[in-house]
Amino acid sequence: MAQHGVTKMRMERLADERERTNEKLTDLLGLAEEEQRELNDFEKEQATKYRSQITDLEDEIVLLAADVERVQNSRDVSELVREDTPKQPATPKQSGDGPIVYRNYAEYARDELVVRYPQIAEVAAGAHGNVRDLREAAKERIQRAVEHTLTSDVAGLLPPQHIAQIMDIVDAKRPVVQSARKLPLERGSLTYPKISGRPEVLQQSSEKTEGGTADMNVDLATMTAATYIGGGNLSWQVINWSSPDALQLWFDLAAEAYARQTEEAACDAIEDAAIGTLGTASNRLGTAGTESFAQWRAAIISGLGAIYSTTSGRATSNTLYLSADRFFSLAGLGTDQTLQISAVGNLDVGSMTGTYAGLRVVGSYAFDTSVAIIGDSDAVLVGETAGAPVQMRVVEPSIGGMEVGVIGAFACKVFDTDRFLKLSTHA
Repeated sequence: MAQHGVTKMRMERLADERERTNEKLTDLLGLAEEEQRELNDFEKEQATKYRSQITDLEDEIVLLAADVERVQNSRDVSELVREDTPKQPATPKQSGDGPIVYRNYAEYARDELVVRYPQIAEVAAGAHGNVRDLREAAKERIQRAVEHTLTSDVAGLLPPQHIAQIMDIVDAKRPVVQSARKLPLERGSLTYPKISGRPEVLQQSSEKTEGGTADMNVDLATMTAATYIGGGNLSWQVINWSSPDALQLWFDLAAEAYARQTEEAACDAIEDAAIGTLGTASNRLGTAGTESFAQWRAAIISGLGAIYSTTSGRATSNTLYLSADRFFSLAGLGTDQTLQISAVGNLDVGSMTGTYAGLRVVGSYAFDTSVAIIGDSDAVLVGETAGAPVQMRVVEPSIGGMEVGVIGAFACKVFDTDRFLKLSTHA
């Protein structure tokens, strides 16, 4: 029956191993499905390995199950054959100073029980035996028989796990550029008509007298584009052997760098447009983080009123542009006022966007510190080449590589500075 126990133990261990292998295969397929992509070469190789292991385990489990069933159905006749033979305790095989070899599970179990339980050791020693010597001998046999297998012993069976996912952030968002008026850029500069003089319409003082006589003037304004470019050189081995794809990663990072450069150019244009427009309007914001809800509200309303007055009622700005410190300072404020004439608004701290007092809020990493500007996004022109940043690739067969690059032309222009006003004296 000892052999029967060993067979069951092995069958149970193999069943557990089959379950763990199934879980690994399920996790591997689940990751690819979650990311909605095909398996890469490494993952395909692992999946094939797992399936092969599961098949081998299934085959042996079936054989072991048959052995267990056969033993259970057979009759143990050993007692009938050896009924006159006095029973002796099982003794493991030992030769000299070599390792102990247990011939069956019963021999190993006896030594374990003797070492763990003193009462069993007393029974095994008998009336004239030395319990202490018996336990020490059993303990020594167990220690010499059991060989520990550590991970350092099977390094070839434990390859390092590779996570085929970039553990970093690649962010190509351009919130200010996206909020502006976009124009296709086909050449290095872009011209547009700008009104510089308006006709007058006046009340006639009497019959046959002249009314408004001012001329209408429209100038042709020009915005010149700047070119942004970046390049690199990747070997054939890097492109074909990398996981994740090194070539695609290079273009993703280059697109991020292009986005940050052009977003900064757009923010600079808006900041420059608000220079000198601080005026004498009251209720300006002070140091970031010290303003109350009421001070923000007063500054915004005052700024809108100043723009409305400067443009003779033609412009009511629609956007509140904020640097990161100003955005989070505003997002952290609340009000205990129960009655509002107009809605307060809602800010999304994750995307640094939202609404406030009827204005669209656009926060950007590219603004200078402590920037808070009221402006009209319709007065911000952005010209950019189609598909920018354009990807460029040149194969270099002589050295087994590929020269890569991105390029794009970009221009940002605020064509009416009267529609922009700083809210902070510190901006």
